[in-house]
Amino acid sequence: MTVETGRDGDPKSEETALGSSASRNNPSRDKGRSNPCLRGILFLYNICFFVLGCAAVVWGVLSLVTESNAINIKGEFGLFLDANELDYQLHHVSTYLLVVVGVVVVPLAILGFYGSIRENKCILAYYGSILILVLIILCVMAGFSFSFKTSLSDSLASRIKSVMRDSLSELYGRDTQTIPENKLITEAWDSMQRQLGCCGISGNVSSADSWPYYSTRTLWYLQQYEEDKARFPSKGNTVQKVPDSCCHGGDLAVCTGQTYFPGPPNHLNPHTERFNKTNPYLYTNGCYDKLVSHTLKTYNTTIGIVSAIILLFLVFGIITAFCLRARVGGTSSPGVVMCKDVSG
Repeated sequence: MTVETGRDGDPKSEETALGSSASRNNPSRDKGRSNPCLRGILFLYNICFFVLGCAAVVWGVLSLVTESNAINIKGEFGLFLDANELDYQLHHVSTYLLVVVGVVVVPLAILGFYGSIRENKCILAYYGSILILVLIILCVMAGFSFSFKTSLSDSLASRIKSVMRDSLSELYGRDTQTIPENKLITEAWDSMQRQLGCCGISGNVSSADSWPYYSTRTLWYLQQYEEDKARFPSKGNTVQKVPDSCCHGGDLAVCTGQTYFPGPPNHLNPHTERFNKTNPYLYTNGCYDKLVSHTLKTYNTTIGIVSAIILLFLVFGIITAFCLRARVGGTSSPGVVMCKDVSG
């Protein structure tokens, strides 16, 4: 056996010299586990992934088992929809989907933990591949969602308008002091009309379902008219044609029709220009179209922001996982079995 002499005069064996030469010829063996930065980033990434998955599971389960969370349609606009049909089903579908996503994310995060700590090429490859698969599935689902979200179905639109007509014609403004349901309906309509700048059901200024609906088809107007006629039999019709919530400031009497105005709401679809003036204080468009556009705009913005964050989050995880795998090279932590090379 040949012996080499080091700088300090100590002998070095041929095996040692060969080992040093092999180390110089294969630098990846030295850099295989020198990835503290990438490993820390992936570890923190999976902490966020794990927390989000657990939160999704907990939130979904609580929504399913808590009866009070089972889609009671409340608020300003929800009184016009039937909670026992569409919204109840949508709530349960979205809740189950949330639970499924959480159940998938938690073990995936654990897999990422293990791969980042052990720096295992095989596990990191599996982890990154699964993230790519999830990204593809989400993109496909987003494409289908985008193609169907632009408009409501005709049957659903018809049902919503029917419920809106029934609530406005029979319940609005009637016995609000003694019937709590009528009070809630009235407050919901008033709040919606003020916030969305609308009046009535649907359509524009010439539609019978917009502002003219109040004076032609509601018990609210009929009750006012009969009471006014009983008190002032010789006086002309000066009752409100539309409620105050259909007005946006200015002369309230002109807006509601108590003071004469040569146009809405005193004249319904006049055939002469003389009685077709534009009332500057009255909302003349119906609420359905504005309600739909408001809802779609709100939810589309929220869904778009959330989707963008999720996609960027997944892309970041994919890049980090494969970068760490590339830096690991052919080494792994002690006690971890690497993926076997079956190419030959």
